[in-house]
Amino acid sequence: MGYLIVFVVLIIICIEFYLYKKDMKNAYARLNHYDVHALTTSFGKMNYLDEGSGESVIISHGIFGGYDQGITSLKQVLGEDYRKIAPARFGYLGSELPSDPTPKNQAQAFVEMMDQLNIEKGYILATSAGGAAGLRMALDYPDRLKGLILLSSGAPDQKRTPKEIKAMGLQGPPPFIVNDFIMWFSMKHFGFVFNKMMGSTIESNNLFETMLPATPRRQGVKADSEVTNTDMSLNYDDYALETISAPILVCHAKDDPMAKYEAIKKLLKRVKADTVICETGGHTIDGNGDVIDQTIRGFIEKTS
Repeated sequence: MGYLIVFVVLIIICIEFYLYKKDMKNAYARLNHYDVHALTTSFGKMNYLDEGSGESVIISHGIFGGYDQGITSLKQVLGEDYRKIAPARFGYLGSELPSDPTPKNQAQAFVEMMDQLNIEKGYILATSAGGAAGLRMALDYPDRLKGLILLSSGAPDQKRTPKEIKAMGLQGPPPFIVNDFIMWFSMKHFGFVFNKMMGSTIESNNLFETMLPATPRRQGVKADSEVTNTDMSLNYDDYALETISAPILVCHAKDDPMAKYEAIKKLLKRVKADTVICETGGHTIDGNGDVIDQTIRGFIEKTS
């Protein structure tokens, strides 16, 4: 009986290993399929995708993102319309990680990218952890924005000290999970954990496929966890939202477990913004795609 159990376990391990190698080969092949461009900013190399024509919409992607997640999000929202630019933020998918990967510096890198791409003014669509860089663009470079779109974005809610931030614990995933095998295994066999964490169903949205491969995103995830996700609290007074002059659209679900709606309510008291606030949908606003997409496109048409 013992030998049979060992044999069955070995068979399961072999199958799992085969599936892992197959899926990761496909994940890396998917990355290699993109027509990736690169440019150099004051903070080093930045990889990006540039597709379509018309009004320029730049995405500031979330944690575990990259140019692949960015372009997937833009296509889900905008379809084939507009010029869609999806840079990989600091530390993601070959974009260099500078010594000070703050949202303020990320915003500067975005503007330098716009300069090199001959984009005088454009839209920034900021999602999740990418929201801080989007807000910094609106604050620091108002003359370069036609509009700011906050989609399931983080927002400054209150000032906190380094001690208070530390007491809150990790501001991102545990470092050990940012690994190809562990992330693959977790998503494959413990999808319910991700569903609870996101408030969404990972099987229903191909955006989650862009979390793999995980290893090339490790530096970016670390930077988001340690710098990006704490910046709006540590430097709360520097986010003078009342001074933003660009048109703003806020799209959010009240039950988002990652980017809390309470922070968005505070933001909406400080800025004038168009809104789409959904009762349910979680972090990816599941089930509300049509109204979100139509509103974003309408916002661009209205403000362009």
